[in-house]
Amino acid sequence: MSHKYALGQLVHSAGTRFADRTDGIYEVIRLMPESSNGELGYRIRHTMSGTQRAVGESEIRPVAAQPGRPSAD
Repeated sequence: MSHKYALGQLVHSAGTRFADRTDGIYEVIRLMPESSNGELGYRIRHTMSGTQRAVGESEIRPVAAQPGRPSAD
């Protein structure tokens, strides 16, 4: 099983909001191993506040590519 997101890729939280309501854009800063439920994990950092979190792959989604900016895919 391989990670869907790459180091340095920008992502949003998917669907549910984090407990402290920190929405916005996060950067993938570390690829984590599979959890006990078989889901791959990531360490992400909020691009404005610097807040870091450990999340599962189902908890994040990619930031849409902006005109003039290459896609991270």
